[in-house]
Amino acid sequence: MSALGTSLAIITAKVGGRRLARAVAAEPATITPVAVYFADAPESLYQLRRWYRVLEAMNTEYPTTIITSDPSTYAVVRRETTLAVTFATGAPQLARILDRLQVRVILYPNHNTLNFRVLRFAAPVHVFIGHGESAKESSVSRQLKAYDLDFVADRASIDQLHGIRGYDADSSAVVIGSPWLGFLGSPPASWQPDDRKVVLYAPTWEGDRPSMDYSSVESLGESIVNAVIESPGLRLIYRPHPWLGRVRSATAAMDARLRRDIVAAHRGDVVDTGEYGWALGAADICVADISSVAHDIRALGKPLLMTGDVENRDVAGIRDAIERALAAAAASPAASSTSMAGLLAGIASALRLGTKPTL
Repeated sequence: MSALGTSLAIITAKVGGRRLARAVAAEPATITPVAVYFADAPESLYQLRRWYRVLEAMNTEYPTTIITSDPSTYAVVRRETTLAVTFATGAPQLARILDRLQVRVILYPNHNTLNFRVLRFAAPVHVFIGHGESAKESSVSRQLKAYDLDFVADRASIDQLHGIRGYDADSSAVVIGSPWLGFLGSPPASWQPDDRKVVLYAPTWEGDRPSMDYSSVESLGESIVNAVIESPGLRLIYRPHPWLGRVRSATAAMDARLRRDIVAAHRGDVVDTGEYGWALGAADICVADISSVAHDIRALGKPLLMTGDVENRDVAGIRDAIERALAAAAASPAASSTSMAGLLAGIASALRLGTKPTL
């Protein structure tokens, strides 16, 4: 797109956003003490979608509104959830919405820089909820200092936050468990269980900087997939990160190749790009990079093989590692609660801190 075309697109989006904001402002408002702020475009919605079912369940006790700042995202989210959804961009619109809805707690599922449009407001309690627990650098970020509270899954999550200089993890981090794991969803109609052991391979993406590149797809992906699809007693669910391949063309090419190989094998293996969760329930073991999937499978008490721990990295070595992990792992107690109790308690404590916003 030319510079003129880009400029026109930006202007059109801004005009459309203002019109949408005016239209939304004219709609009747329902008081919701809790809001979720999500400023991103639709391509990032996987970060919010894992919270839909949790927030819908919470809505019966603590009415909740999702505030969006992208017109396309607003349209998609309205179709996908039963929660109230609204739209605002600039500070004046956001201030009016927070006041009309009497929002006292605001939840943030990511560290988008546009969050600072809302973080400037002093009255509500600002709570980072993220979109999954992991040992990634982004989960141990100095950006957490901007929020009043950080909802985390377990004590281990608090322990890793102690590495942030000047951050009091013990007072700011609140353990709520992993309530999204109580809403794993149902498998697609094409998935028919059989007597094979199910291996979930869930590689993460390349990250937005070298220090965040935990993806195994280029180095191990082919060997992992072949180790499973060449084993009569194993069955594969391949769950690539939604952003896999957006940084390196070589990663995108390998991802495409793995998908083709899985389909071509004609043995009932699945490439899962749908709603997150069902594959965790179906899996007997997970092969994962450093990511939230690794945390979730542990929280469910299922065996985990980390790609960084694989010593013999050829097909035979990986197959042997999977089979040894399956043989050695008796299902352990879940490490993190999947109930709603922790989240509801966390929201209750945040509401006690928050006051009604005023213009």
